Amino acid sequence: MVADSDYLSIPARRLSERLRDLREHEFEPLTQKQLARVLAGRESLSSPTVSLWENADSDRLPPAARLAAYARLFCTSRSFASAEPRLLSDDELTEQERAREAELYGELMELREQAQSTEAAAASPARSVLERRDSLWHLPGQAISIICSDAADPPAYADPSHLNYSRYARYADLDAVVEVYGQVKADNPETPMIRLLSPRELVRDFALNHLVVVGGAAVYNVADYFAQDIPLPEAESVPGTGTHLFRCRVGSEEKTFTSSRDDDGVLTEDVGLIARGRHPNMPDRTVIVLSGITSRGVHGAALGFINRHIKTGNEGYIREAFGHADAFCMMVRVPVWKNVALPPNLWRPDVRLYEWSSATGARW
Repeated sequence: MVADSDYLSIPARRLSERLRDLREHEFEPLTQKQLARVLAGRESLSSPTVSLWENADSDRLPPAARLAAYARLFCTSRSFASAEPRLLSDDELTEQERAREAELYGELMELREQAQSTEAAAASPARSVLERRDSLWHLPGQAISIICSDAADPPAYADPSHLNYSRYARYADLDAVVEVYGQVKADNPETPMIRLLSPRELVRDFALNHLVVVGGAAVYNVADYFAQDIPLPEAESVPGTGTHLFRCRVGSEEKTFTSSRDDDGVLTEDVGLIARGRHPNMPDRTVIVLSGITSRGVHGAALGFINRHIKTGNEGYIREAFGHADAFCMMVRVPVWKNVALPPNLWRPDVRLYEWSSATGARW
């Protein structure tokens, strides 16, 4: 892992120092010439090139294929078991070594992507968070962190020791996360990095990116700070139900909102929340919050700005309702049909439960 003393605002230096640390300290120390010979494979690689990668001032970043070779070499001490270090083949690796290879490759690529984004981040001007209303998810010029809480009862294969380990299986609100990730990726094709993180992983540089916070637990772990200027509804547990309600206020009037079920206890309607505003520490970056009483509320809130049948109309409503406000928040009814969330139509007055913007204030 990268040492705590690494200066995270200089990502190119972090990468160069990490590569040098792997070479000198991970297992057996190697010279740059020895490392170049191991990484080269069938292609040529010189020790001066390795030296440039380890020098942050050189402005030379190793390509992804070379970082994959680093990850393969340093994922196991068995790479150094013979007289000459070597890259093990796929079928030689254990499951544990494969997991370590994937982890190390992800770390190195993350550092590389951060280094690539530095120049673009420095050149990106501050702009209204609602300036690009043709897409709620347009988050220009910076890396993006999507935050989702770990599931309370994750499946067995969310454990790294499981034979069929799946890293993303540990997340709650997966329906919403999958939809949001795809839309964010599509609407920000030039973005250097989009990372999916749990609240406990939202540290250092990740916390200074554009943020998309998905799900009830993540919202109240993260949004209390990162969306502190937006009056989000309060979530309150309902004893004996395993669920909760939303409570919010307009002036002196307070209302509570809950999900609805039919006579058989089947969910027929949920409550979803979507908010957007400025990052409290980085004014050129944005925070988007998605929440709900159940996972269907979270999913429906996302679908309202993703589903192709309703996305354009809902974004048009945001433009008309909130103008050029820097921040807004909406709580909406989310229809549920056969246990599946449907996107809410914001133009229907009965769908809109609560609205707030920095320009209009709060209203029912």
